[in-house]
Amino acid sequence: MSAERPLRFAPGIRLRRETNGAYLMIPEGVLELSPTAAAILDLLDGERTTDDIVGELEHLFDADPADLRADVAQLCATLRERGFLRE
Repeated sequence: MSAERPLRFAPGIRLRRETNGAYLMIPEGVLELSPTAAAILDLLDGERTTDDIVGELEHLFDADPADLRADVAQLCATLRERGFLRE
């Protein structure tokens, strides 16, 4: 995954927030998201790069930027492998 290319949801994939949690709506069904995953995916808008997402998360969480970068990279790689994200 390139840190320089904006990330976005693949067609047919969307994030849905409800009072009881956040969900990734996929053609096969629904995936319930952890609060951390939801915070990352909230920032996917087709304009932000992974660097931008990490920068935004640094303002929201008191965490090591290297740990944030690893979490973002891992989640995005997994979702790309499943066809849910695109650059």
